[in-house]
Amino acid sequence: MFYKTSSDKFLLFAEGDTGEIYKVPLEVPETPCYPLGINKNISRPVAVDYDPVEGKIYWTDVTLKLVARAFPNGSSVEVIAHSNVITPEGLAVDYIGRNIYWTDEANNRIEVARLDGSSRRSLITRDIEKPRAILLNIRER
Repeated sequence: MFYKTSSDKFLLFAEGDTGEIYKVPLEVPETPCYPLGINKNISRPVAVDYDPVEGKIYWTDVTLKLVARAFPNGSSVEVIAHSNVITPEGLAVDYIGRNIYWTDEANNRIEVARLDGSSRRSLITRDIEKPRAILLNIRER
């Protein structure tokens, strides 16, 4: 996912094999990527997104069966959802509406909660089979 803050542009990606989330600065060509300092509640991240308002990274973890968030330096790690989460694959942060959406492939549903994990509910539970990714079009809200 590509992101732009007031101070820099960067790309984030999850690496399930190493259990890390990487940040790639885009301002200087051929700048190496580096793993973020997140080392708690992370084993096999699959999806990642960013909240530019609070500066937090959100991710799904299919091994630990959870949705979590933290600052890029690894501080303030919080689990957003873990109860009845089996295979969280896709993730999208609505930084304007302050919601987080995720897919659960094994449960065949799309869920939504506030960014702190409160007010969680299943959004789509029927006529959906193995959802893996989700994307929000924030500009077209």
